[in-house]
Formats: sequence, C-alpha cells, structure tokens
Amino acid sequence: TELANRMLALAKVEQLRQQGDAPVVDWAESLRTVALDLSALIAERQLEFELRTQPAPVRAHDWALRELTRNLLHNAIKHSPPGAPLTVELVSDGRHAALTVSDAGPGIGDDLRQRLFQPFARADDGSTDGTGLGLAICREIAASLGGSIQLDNRRRNGSVAGLDAIARLPLVPTT
Repeated sequence: TELANRMLALAKVEQLRQQGDAPVVDWAESLRTVALDLSALIAERQLEFELRTQPAPVRAHDWALRELTRNLLHNAIKHSPPGAPLTVELVSDGRHAALTVSDAGPGIGDDLRQRLFQPFARADDGSTDGTGLGLAICREIAASLGGSIQLDNRRRNGSVAGLDAIARLPLVPTT
C-alpha cells in the first residue's frame, strides 16, 4: 500500500506540473500543519523539536508543499537518535524561501548523497523501512516549482553531527 501511495504521489507531481500556474500559498502554514500531523512521532522518539518560521509566499499547490515538508521531516525523525534535537526552520531572503530540516542522525556518505534522490534508492543503514521514493518525490516537487533540494552533512570537530536537508523555492514577489 505504501509503495502504491508513493507511486501515486510521483504521478500527482507530474499532473500538477502540467496544470500550469499554481496558487500563491504561505509555505509556513503548510509547514506548521505537517509538524502538527507528525507531532505524535516526534513525541514517541522524545525529540527536542524546535520550529521557526516566517511568512514565505510561494507559488505551489498546498499538497505539494505538505508532501515535500512531510517527506523531509519524516526522514529526519526516522534517522534521529531518541532524545536528540530536531530543528526545522523556514526563512526567506527576499528572493527565495529555504526550509532547513536539521537532525542529529548519522549523516550520509558522499557517494550516496546524489543517489538518494533517485527512485527506490535507500540509505545503506540496514533499514528496511520506506520505499526509497521520498527524496525522489521531494526532488520532483522542488524542480516542478522552480526550486532545489540538497542534503548536507553538518560537521562539528571533524565528525558528522547530523544532516541538513535544505529545500529552496522562489518567493512570490510582493508588490
């Protein structure tokens, strides 16, 4: 069922891309909704959750923003050690909105970094959870909205201290 739902999500991204102009929505509102939806998982893992947002009007379907945000946040929850910090921040620089999901997990190897955006790719951590489609969906959503996504290991004292998943989308100019 999960695989079928993920395949349908990929198809929906393509369908929305072909529809043309999307409405203007505030990514911050979508982000808060997803964080609330996943709050039980965050509590179950006893994560130290912090959410910081500012208004971020982007041209997107709300479903796409929620799907992008849910996949990134769900991955961070899954890979965070119990009781670890998990920070989600949405900022804008006047031209772009950037969502950064920062976990305290093991990070990823350079060889795996780009491959994870391919369909059915999964981390080599022995986990059998997931379909390997979440990050591929995120990449397709970001690309369809004129944005980008990247995964960066966060380093402290020469070792990996966690992973930052960063999605950037163009802001709608304010007049």
